[in-house]
Amino acid sequence: MTIKDIAEMAHVSKGTVSRVINGMAGVGDDTRRRVLKLIESLDFHPDASARGLAAGKTNTIGFVIPHTGKYTLTSTFWPVFLTIVTQEAAARGINVLLSTARSEDDVDSAFRSILRGRRIDGAIIGAEQFGDKQLAELLLKNVPFVIVGRNPRIATHYVDVDNSMGARMAAEHLARLGHTRLAVLAGPDILPYVHDRVSGVRETCRERGLPEPMVMHTTYDTMEAARCVEGILLSRPAVTGIFVAAGDLVIGTLRACAEMRRSVPGDVSVVSFDDHPFFAHLTPAVTAIAQPIEEIGAAAVEMLFELMAGREPARSAVVVPPRLVERGSCGSAPRYSADSAPPNPPPAARYSADSAPRPSGDPAPSIGGKTPR
Repeated sequence: MTIKDIAEMAHVSKGTVSRVINGMAGVGDDTRRRVLKLIESLDFHPDASARGLAAGKTNTIGFVIPHTGKYTLTSTFWPVFLTIVTQEAAARGINVLLSTARSEDDVDSAFRSILRGRRIDGAIIGAEQFGDKQLAELLLKNVPFVIVGRNPRIATHYVDVDNSMGARMAAEHLARLGHTRLAVLAGPDILPYVHDRVSGVRETCRERGLPEPMVMHTTYDTMEAARCVEGILLSRPAVTGIFVAAGDLVIGTLRACAEMRRSVPGDVSVVSFDDHPFFAHLTPAVTAIAQPIEEIGAAAVEMLFELMAGREPARSAVVVPPRLVERGSCGSAPRYSADSAPPNPPPAARYSADSAPRPSGDPAPSIGGKTPR
C-alpha cells in the first residue's frame, strides 16, 4: 500500500494525500476527513524511509563496528553499546544500520558496505583500526560521524571512558589489599586504549614504589589468553595480582588459574577492565572496572544528532569516569614471601617454549585475532 494507492481510492492527487498526512494547509475539510478515514480504515502507515529520501534524508544512522559479526555479538562491550544506541535512536524515530567486518583482517569491508550509495545520514564508528582511508571517505561523502574510543587522527567528536583512570583504580585496589607483585594481561599494544590501561597500572606502581608490573600482550581469544596467564604464573610465580585489561580475557584468565592450581582469590586476585552481568554469577564473582556504557552510548547519539542538524555539540569530546565494582575475585595478598613461589607449585606448562607467550618488550602479537574494546 502506497500514497498513490490511497490517492486513487480517495479520488484525489498524491499531493493532496501527502498534505493530509503531514498536516499541511490547502486541503478542504471534507476531503481531509475522507482521506483520513480511508487511511485509518486501511491501517496505512507511510514509509518513513521513502519520506526521508524525498527530503534528502534516509532517517537512518550507521553503526560501524570494525570486527566480525560473530565477535561483535559475543563481546562484553559491543552488544550493550549497540542496545543503547538503538534505544536512543528509536526514541527519535531513527533506524540503526549495523555494519561489521567480513573478517578481522578486512575491517575496511565494514566501512565500504555502509557508505555505499549514501544509505545513512550519520555514523557512530568504533575507533579500533580507524585509519586515514576511512577518515578520507567519510569526509569526501560529507557524512557526520562520532568515534567510540580514542584515535590519534580524531581530536574532537568522540566519546570514551577514562581508560587510564580505570586501570589506576584497579592497581590501587590490588595495592590496598597488600599485593606488590602485579601483572597485566592486555590486548595488542598498537591500540590506544590498551596503551592507556597498561600505562595506568605502570604509573600507579611507580607512585607506590612497587616493582614494575609484568605486562603480557595477547589477541582476544580465550585459549590464547589462558596460555598467556600460564606464562605469567610460570615465569613470575610471585605474582599475586592480575589486572585483566579487557572483559573478553576474563574466562581465559580464570581457566588458566584453575589449571595451574592457583586459587582465586586465595593465591591470585583478579580485576577485570569491563564488567558484564554474568561476571556476578561466576565463582568467584569477578571484581571489575565498569564502563558506564549507557552514558557513553547516549552521549554518542546526542553528539551525532547535533552534527546531523548542522550544529556543533556543546561538548566536542566526552570522556566519562569508570567505577570499581568489588566482588569475590580479589582478596588480601597471600602470606608467603613476595619473592617465593606459592606453597603448591603449578604443573608444567601445556605449550612448548617456542609457543609460549612473550612479556611486553618482545614483538607484540599481530592484531589478526580479536581486538575489542
